[in-house]
Amino acid sequence: MGNAECPECAGILSLAPNTEAGEIMSCPDCGARLEVRSVNPPQLAAAPKVEEDWGE
Repeated sequence: MGNAECPECAGILSLAPNTEAGEIMSCPDCGARLEVRSVNPPQLAAAPKVEEDWGE
């Protein structure tokens, strides 16, 4: 699909062809949890923190 830059460490991540917006992934360089904001163009952002009441 393409490459995107980690907003935390500026490392380059390769996105798989089946990647969809909203997916959560980890940066292999710094370990940051990232959310795919856009696939065209590829764009990542820090994933939202998990709150206690999620899923209730």
